[in-house]
Amino acid sequence: MSRGAIAASVTLLALLLAVDLWLAPNVVLDRSPTSFGIVSAGYKAAFELLSELSFAPDRSYLPPASGAARAPSKRARWFVSPGFLVPDKAGGAGEADGVLHWIRAGGTAVIFGAPDSDWTRLGIDRETSAGGAESVISGSIARGSRKLPITDLLRFKPAAKAGGDHPRVLLTADGAPFALELKVGSGRLIAVADNAFLRNANLGAGGASAIVVDLAVAFGPPSFDEWSHGFAPPGSIVTMLLSSRAIFPLFIALVAALAWILEQHSWPRRELDEAGDQPAPSVAAFIDSLGVLYSRTADPAAALRAYRSGFIRRMRRQISPGAELSEEAVLLRLARDRALPAETRPWLIDAAAPASQAELVSAVRAIESYRRAGA
Repeated sequence: MSRGAIAASVTLLALLLAVDLWLAPNVVLDRSPTSFGIVSAGYKAAFELLSELSFAPDRSYLPPASGAARAPSKRARWFVSPGFLVPDKAGGAGEADGVLHWIRAGGTAVIFGAPDSDWTRLGIDRETSAGGAESVISGSIARGSRKLPITDLLRFKPAAKAGGDHPRVLLTADGAPFALELKVGSGRLIAVADNAFLRNANLGAGGASAIVVDLAVAFGPPSFDEWSHGFAPPGSIVTMLLSSRAIFPLFIALVAALAWILEQHSWPRRELDEAGDQPAPSVAAFIDSLGVLYSRTADPAAALRAYRSGFIRRMRRQISPGAELSEEAVLLRLARDRALPAETRPWLIDAAAPASQAELVSAVRAIESYRRAGA
């Protein structure tokens, strides 16, 4: 295989590998319990559902506190089982304070809890308890009763004392508070006891998808928070490329391109310094050198037979390139040729044997003279 073919093959393989890596699914995101996740714990189905219903949801990657100095987004920000509610997370209390600060500035946060959520970090002094095999969700923002066949669905316990400045109950689960609304400064905090109905595994069960739509209708198009799950906002294009899966395909493509450029480069051909002083090649010189080589053998007749056999093979390819002729057929064609010199016939047609080295050289000259004549 030529160097060009090898370079082309390597380049093609590199490009195919680059395309394969580029199109390969991001398994880490697919398996994450986020709005990117397609596994049972993820909630990408809810994101896609709202997209199909023209709510146009998006994703947030910045900490809410970073926007406190600016006018808060008009979109409600959905925090699904956020990390700052995990009791043993380092810095969780500070992150929760940042969220509260953002809400006070006018933001709307819809926060979905989990069994281990510490609601006190958000100023909600309510414990949760598990329901039975099925729950019925209803309330002021629900357009009818929604049955949820989800085992152990969490709900908030009722307030210990009546009266006072208690949160407003927006949804109930079998009569117990399920979604609470708190006024925090200029904003609103909506606390949903359990996020299980949002997950891919449960979105198709009972009225789970209807509850998701009820919340989107009540609080507007949502922005799913990914900051609380460890996602960072995009940086510069260089940083993004260096930290993404695209860096490896780009590196391979660069190496392949350099290899192709080097292959296409025309290097100067090496030449011997004394090449111009050498005599031009000629048939006479070839015959003389061939005769000398054959004459060095102890048997000139055997040497001529070997040379004659090679000459007949050359003539066979010249007479009939596409057909296999026998040696007898070739000799018959040559014998009928009027251009065959008389001095060539005994050595070529009659297979005469030279008795000496001088006759061997003469025989080779005679046979080669016929070839030069254009036979």
